[in-house]
Amino acid sequence: MKTNSIIKLTITTTIASILLGCASIGNNFDESKVTQIKKGQTTDAELLQTFGEPQNRTLNSDGATILTWMYTESSVKGESFIPYAGVFMGGTRSKSKILTVTLQDGKVQSFSSSDGGTESRGMTQSASKGSP
Repeated sequence: MKTNSIIKLTITTTIASILLGCASIGNNFDESKVTQIKKGQTTDAELLQTFGEPQNRTLNSDGATILTWMYTESSVKGESFIPYAGVFMGGTRSKSKILTVTLQDGKVQSFSSSDGGTESRGMTQSASKGSP
């Protein structure tokens, strides 16, 4: 009976650690599909089909529409859960990506894409990690 209680406690603790150790904001989009965007050709409808609904839709003073997709993901390193040592060895990892598209008359006028991330250990933070 005692073994069952220990197993249940271990499983419950593991599941709680996994659920509490991760967070994300925004809709994850496939950044490899950014190469499919063609200036003057790709339409608003095609962007929605490819990347889903944007987080922001802005109308600027020139009458252009700016669509923005953002996604951020953060997780706690597993080492953080080691008693005593977790304070020194643990930390977090986060990564983010942003796609911004400007539409004029319903077609892509310009676009930009960026991604990056950070990693922290204990109370210090390492340099940003991004793609060139």
